[in-house]
Amino acid sequence: MKTTLTEQEGNSVRLDVEVPADEVQSRFQATLRQLAKEVKIPGFRKGKVPSTLVEQRFGRHAIVHQMLDDHLSDWYGAAVEESGIAPVDRPEIDYDEEPETGKPFAFRAMVTVLPVPQLGAHMGVEVPRIPSEVEDAEVDARVDRLRDEFAELEVVSDRAVQEGDFVSIDAQGYLEGEPVEDTKIDDYMFQVGGEMLLPDLEQGVVGMASGEAKTIALVFPEDYGAEDLAGKTLDFAVTVKEIKRKVLPALNDEFAKDVSEFETLLELRLDIRKKLQSAKEAATERAFRAAALEKAVATMTVDVPSVMIERQAADMVNDFARSLTRQRGDFQTYLEAAGTTPEQMMDDLRPQAELTVKTGLLLDAVVEAEGLELSDEELDKRIAQLAAVGQVEPAQMRSRLEESGRIDDIRQQLLREKAADLIVEHAVPVAPPEKVDESAEGDEAAAGESEVDEREASDVEV
Repeated sequence: MKTTLTEQEGNSVRLDVEVPADEVQSRFQATLRQLAKEVKIPGFRKGKVPSTLVEQRFGRHAIVHQMLDDHLSDWYGAAVEESGIAPVDRPEIDYDEEPETGKPFAFRAMVTVLPVPQLGAHMGVEVPRIPSEVEDAEVDARVDRLRDEFAELEVVSDRAVQEGDFVSIDAQGYLEGEPVEDTKIDDYMFQVGGEMLLPDLEQGVVGMASGEAKTIALVFPEDYGAEDLAGKTLDFAVTVKEIKRKVLPALNDEFAKDVSEFETLLELRLDIRKKLQSAKEAATERAFRAAALEKAVATMTVDVPSVMIERQAADMVNDFARSLTRQRGDFQTYLEAAGTTPEQMMDDLRPQAELTVKTGLLLDAVVEAEGLELSDEELDKRIAQLAAVGQVEPAQMRSRLEESGRIDDIRQQLLREKAADLIVEHAVPVAPPEKVDESAEGDEAAAGESEVDEREASDVEV
């Protein structure tokens, strides 16, 4: 088979393919024999119909088109392999004349191929590095959260309800003096300001004493979940039954013993600081890595076919849907609650999808440019990790990956990780831009907020 490649505008190429006459005849006869096995003609047993009779019955034109349906994709695949291109979309295949006996068959295919990026100054990019030191205030906040978790509720009898109190109430809603169904609550406890009830009801009990009764007018929002109450105003007869306040445990060594394995408060605080430090450093590394790759992508010149971005965005939506299913959620329910559609989600994800595609192209180009290679030991280690997650033997995992063809994806992923490591290793950390002190902006701050260029960690996987 003869294949001629001609580059077109953008990332398209044209393949002109000539299939030898003997190959065409062989495929034609194979199609004819298959039809002879399947066709039913009176007087002949199934599978015993002569090929000549089949050709007379259906006509050469119909059999030729069946042959093309069966084998044209094979010829195209062979032409792709021969030319060494990497298609990223389905081809547009056309021909001027259908195959004839004793003649070669010529067809052409227009196809979008993987773009070849032009690397820029991807080594030594300057990237802001966020400080990862833990402040005392962060440790204090974590300790306060522990105190809040282990707080106790104490009955209050000498004062009225205040913001933050836990209040038990009986309540009944009325509309024009008549009780409304499903609005009666008994011994219901809530925290004032906790946003468990409508704000007017929560704030309406502030200042009430234990045992006091009061009528509070509540206006239900137009978008309230219960349609029979949406937009209506009900009078709620409310009785405060009990008031409790949160009592935080004393901040001492006894507290540390109660909430942890440590004997002293100092040991607890040191452990909290250590864990916060570890988490901050990991977050800083992730952010620095993502920022370095994004900066390196910006130095690259490449024209990405829209089909690659569309496919990546669709994959991201599908991955999210599968993630919901694993968590026993429902994608359609999520869409309805979020007021969106799969198409709108794809639109929103396009910028991230484009960055993901470009990052992959960058890393593949770096692998090629730097001559990066993967050892058998490195591949075996990753397969062992996957096997551990899947709770199978490494040999079984390797077999699965080879049978599905995903072993090549694993190799590519590992090589991309090497390329990313190389870029990050050569990246130059710089101080992040200082935030604007809004208190010093004066009248200018009142006119409009100053924009600060803050880099956030990307979700690009490498």
